[in-house]
Amino acid sequence: MNLWRFTIKTSRGKLEASRIRNIWLRFGRYTKPHRWSLGLALAAGFGVIAMQVAAPWPIKLVFDHILSDKMQSSWLTSALGSVASGPYAILGWVCAAVMLFAITDALCSYVRDVQLAQTGQQVVGKIRRSLFSHLQTLPPSAFERRRTGELLMRLTGDIQMLRQMLVNAVMTGGQSALTIVAMVAAMFWLNPLLAILGISTVPLTLWATWRISNQIRRATKSQREKESVIASIAHDVLGAMTIVQAFNREETEKKRFSRENRSSMRAGVRTTRLQSKLYRTISLASALAMCGILYVGVRTVLSGAMTPGDLLVFVAYLRALNKPMRNLAKLGGQVAKATACGERVAELFAIEPAVRSAPNARILKKTDGSITFEDVTFSYDDGTRALQEATFAIEPGQRVAVVGRTGAGKSTLVKLLLRFQDPQEGIVRIGDANVREVDLDSLRRQIGWVHQDTILFGMTVAENIALGRPDADGKSIRRVARQVCAHEFIKGLPDGYDTVLGEGGWTLSGGQRQRLALARAILREPALLLLDEPASGLDEQTHKVVEQAWMASDNQATTVVICHRLRQMHRFDRIIVLSAGRVADVGSHSELLSRSTDYAAMYSEFTAPNDEGARIAC
Repeated sequence: MNLWRFTIKTSRGKLEASRIRNIWLRFGRYTKPHRWSLGLALAAGFGVIAMQVAAPWPIKLVFDHILSDKMQSSWLTSALGSVASGPYAILGWVCAAVMLFAITDALCSYVRDVQLAQTGQQVVGKIRRSLFSHLQTLPPSAFERRRTGELLMRLTGDIQMLRQMLVNAVMTGGQSALTIVAMVAAMFWLNPLLAILGISTVPLTLWATWRISNQIRRATKSQREKESVIASIAHDVLGAMTIVQAFNREETEKKRFSRENRSSMRAGVRTTRLQSKLYRTISLASALAMCGILYVGVRTVLSGAMTPGDLLVFVAYLRALNKPMRNLAKLGGQVAKATACGERVAELFAIEPAVRSAPNARILKKTDGSITFEDVTFSYDDGTRALQEATFAIEPGQRVAVVGRTGAGKSTLVKLLLRFQDPQEGIVRIGDANVREVDLDSLRRQIGWVHQDTILFGMTVAENIALGRPDADGKSIRRVARQVCAHEFIKGLPDGYDTVLGEGGWTLSGGQRQRLALARAILREPALLLLDEPASGLDEQTHKVVEQAWMASDNQATTVVICHRLRQMHRFDRIIVLSAGRVADVGSHSELLSRSTDYAAMYSEFTAPNDEGARIAC
């Protein structure tokens, strides 16, 4: 019989042992390096169990050998007789034993808890680092389809819940089970009939645990999903507060947040109710067992078949069983929660990177920056064809513009050069290297990229400029800042180049952010410079200065500019015209005006006298 196929059917669904196994197979390996720490915690746990089993016996001595008129003869009497005589001497030894048991229990509990806490945090840290590293290997499209708040929830709260299963659950479950076994064995040794009465309610407790745990797992998964929505809403609103306030969205966003928050609260209350249902079942079962034991036990003591001290120890064990039984019941809920959270984390690990370096990939060293597309065809996952049999070549050091209407494939071309995606057909070459055959990191080190939507980090200005070249010195950073006309406004910041920017760099204007992004790309000294509308947000005068940075003769990089607005196109060595994913034509500005109707139409639209777009260069 395969135990991992064991399934409990309930009115709310199924609790499958295979789910727990899958989580263990996926994440259990993170605990292996901590075997010695877990072993020490386990040994300390054995000490705690021993002290819990021994704790009631000193009280038995008081009742049976000090308070009782009839001194009972037993192995304890013989042991005490060799070291003490008289009730007060025995009482002294009893007090000493109580203190010894308490101190030993406290020390063992301390060692166990500290080791579990350290190991748990280390395991959580490793899983979190591993997931963070994995997320960085995924293409940008993987994040476009997922909300940031949901990803953050899985990276933080969900992983934290895994600790309950991987570390705490094993130790808590093991210690609770061993405590129950030890106490039940002692109870059978004291009186088998009473022991049978005491454990008669265990099947009811186990049944309730298995039945409700699946409901807890489903409720927890729903709660985590709702919390992810809340985090996403908060992230969106707080990250775009200027838009929210400008469009008077405060009240609307407050209602949206409140609605989702109430939904999350209801899911959390449901989870708590289910957990309380487990505890309530165990408490009622324990009370039922206690009634039976008191009735039978007192009659047994009165008949002389059992001492009052034995009954007292027995009742103490029965009451002490409540805690490990509750822990096991709580453990069922924790495992159910951890399983739901673990599945959410595993879903992210299961996403395969769209591209990765081949096992035998060679390191791409300095390249001449030439670009070749050979019959390149690419379609997105939804079937949208972005490029079809695209073929063209760009010579080293050329300044090339890529133009086309919306949806023509301009952005896809950049993604293929950076290997965010790979084409389904055809070959993309940089220099003489097929980009599929070179190491991914070494490929991207050859490229400087300025995206239309400038992204800055919450670091200093200097660190943002040196993002792609962390070893750059201050002199180099200031040199490129002057090249892109950024040095003057940087000096005016509170701490100059050491000014820490707010999230996204929103404390700067759009033009300032764009200049920092261009400085970041130029500082890298790339062989290939990709610019997506580099003049976005710049006034005419600043644009001319910035343009000199990438059009100057000392810029030896092959420069490809994605143009959304056409003006002064004669400055480019070549122009690639894309239309519906195909390369419609390639040539100089004058050549294309004379022979390409698509290009001539686009150019005339953007140079019309009354066209506002004509005053904005690409």
